[in-house]
Amino acid sequence: MRKVIGLLLLLSSFAFGQRADFFKEDITFHLDGIYLHVEGYYWFANHSDKPVHSDIYYPFPIHAGDQIDSIRVYNISAGRETGFQKEDKFGLSFMLHFAALDTILLQIKYRQKLKADSAVYILQTTRGWGKPLNDAEFKLITPASFQIKKFSYPPDASFELEKLKIYHWKKENFMPAEDMIFTF
Repeated sequence: MRKVIGLLLLLSSFAFGQRADFFKEDITFHLDGIYLHVEGYYWFANHSDKPVHSDIYYPFPIHAGDQIDSIRVYNISAGRETGFQKEDKFGLSFMLHFAALDTILLQIKYRQKLKADSAVYILQTTRGWGKPLNDAEFKLITPASFQIKKFSYPPDASFELEKLKIYHWKKENFMPAEDMIFTF
């Protein structure tokens, strides 16, 4: 009986230790010089035939600290809010529970009050997943009169619509070398 219980504990620890696959993100930034609003959609998959429980860590820029507010984590696939724990001022964490061979789509939104002449979105932690993102799409929306002096990644396209300037990036097989930084 002890051997059976030990084997079950060992097998469940393997199942718990399996990790979801983060494979796609679609992010829209709104920047006005005072705030950076982030609305992101993140796709995760469980490729195994067993349920997976993954602890997800979502980082904030180091200098943002207590300037982050209005945080929302919403599991679109399940149609409900996902509880999260703020990890001091450096990010948040939450658990995702996947059925076998399941995919989850999350929406994460927050607002960051800016303290300098740049806004940062953390991308380099993608390396921690051990593989590039299959697809990544980014959009930056600013007032048309707002000037961006420098981008860490030059946009693939930009255009004006009414009184807004929209910048667009589309990446495939994307392993970020640096964070997304907008200097204004």
